[in-house]
Amino acid sequence: MDTSSLIIGLVLTLVCALPIIYIAKAQGKTKNKIKEIFSRYHQGKFIFTTKETHFKKIFALDEQNKGFLFVNLDADHDDTHFVDLNEVTSCRIEEINAGTNSKIIMHFKSGTKENKEVVLYDLESDKLGNIYWPGNEQIAKKWQKLIEDCF
Repeated sequence: MDTSSLIIGLVLTLVCALPIIYIAKAQGKTKNKIKEIFSRYHQGKFIFTTKETHFKKIFALDEQNKGFLFVNLDADHDDTHFVDLNEVTSCRIEEINAGTNSKIIMHFKSGTKENKEVVLYDLESDKLGNIYWPGNEQIAKKWQKLIEDCF
């Protein structure tokens, strides 16, 4: 084997291997971040048995101890929202369609404490435009039903 074919082979191997290595590292960082977030809430009394991932968003529910966790890994900084469902009296979904400011918000109404809202989808942070709206709308309604079943 001559030197030129060896160099060409090594360059082609690197061109193919570097993206795979990069993707594997990024997935490892994401998995570690998710483990860290869940371990933060496992230290308390919450054990999330129902989990779902949807377009870099994680929904988790602890039916026994009544806790809801929403993690948005798509944002520039990770958004983590936890709601103790023992303190909540109702949950509803609100869809705001105002041009480029479209959002899907989950409102939690509390009897004693202040009400909490969680932004499940924001069109401004979506790089692909309005493509994910129907899927996020469907998931939001599904999780609203799951949360209401915990009351």
